[in-house]
Amino acid sequence: MKVRDKLPIRRLVPTKSPKEGGWTKHKADLREDFHLHCGYCGSYDGYRHTWYEVDHFIPKSLLDNEISNIEYTNLVYSCKFCNNNKLSKWPTKDITIPNSNNKGFVDPCDEEFDIHLYRTNDGGIMWNTDLGEWMWKEAFKFDERNYSLKLLWELNQRRKLIDVFIIELNKREEGSNEYNEIKAEAEKLSFEYYKYNKALIEHYNSI
Repeated sequence: MKVRDKLPIRRLVPTKSPKEGGWTKHKADLREDFHLHCGYCGSYDGYRHTWYEVDHFIPKSLLDNEISNIEYTNLVYSCKFCNNNKLSKWPTKDITIPNSNNKGFVDPCDEEFDIHLYRTNDGGIMWNTDLGEWMWKEAFKFDERNYSLKLLWELNQRRKLIDVFIIELNKREEGSNEYNEIKAEAEKLSFEYYKYNKALIEHYNSI
């Protein structure tokens, strides 16, 4: 599986025109363009214990006057864990070269991103290439975060299924056999959702 369900695509013309230093003004556009998920780990942003930020793909410390810090094409919708782990890492030290010698990054809006990292069947993240291994271990520390990434993935799968069941329930007469069967399945999923959510909160409280 791919790390993200859908490839994020940055819009050509953002709705905001902030002044230098106002990159957070782009957050709403980025959230939509990245489909409400972290550009790096693919985690859904709807959980109250996971915060989302605007990351500079090429770190601010390297931009100087060559790229504005509000340049939309350099911004990524990122969970705080990916953003905090990535920080100012940029092994090549050259803003025109994102990676070299299997160290560095691939823009999460580039289809190539999915060549290097993939989602395991249990929701974890693993690498396919040497560059992917560097991003997995050194950049985003997915190796240390695999438990929480799996929980977030399990939660999101159940959230999406519950949404589908709600749509199906609204199409059926309340109290009918079909309605009751769908409702029973939705209740099972809701219980599982609660268990995974509780486990995730306990995990975050322990770190």
